[in-house]
Amino acid sequence: MVIRGVGIDIVSMSRFEKVYAKHGQRFIAEFFAEEEQSMPLASLAARFAAKEAVKKALNTPSILFKNIVIGSPAREAKIVGQEIQGRVWVSISHEKDNAVAIAIWEAD
Repeated sequence: MVIRGVGIDIVSMSRFEKVYAKHGQRFIAEFFAEEEQSMPLASLAARFAAKEAVKKALNTPSILFKNIVIGSPAREAKIVGQEIQGRVWVSISHEKDNAVAIAIWEAD
């Protein structure tokens, strides 16, 4: 296995909270898989960063955010409805002001 792509993203917690305050559950339903939707807002912000990082690592902007599922605990991303070679590993973290994630796509 070799590294085929790397992506990283950071999300401002205050900006994420403002988007949620404006759009509420509609925002959550549009960007998160059903199994992610009940997570705390800080965890959702970190997963949003992870989804962005996955899109960058795969260099596939056409994948819908909702179809990138970040497990719990966050170790690997699953892409629903699209087969990719190899695996996409993720690491996420969130603190008071920011959430950050990195994704590494590994394939033959």
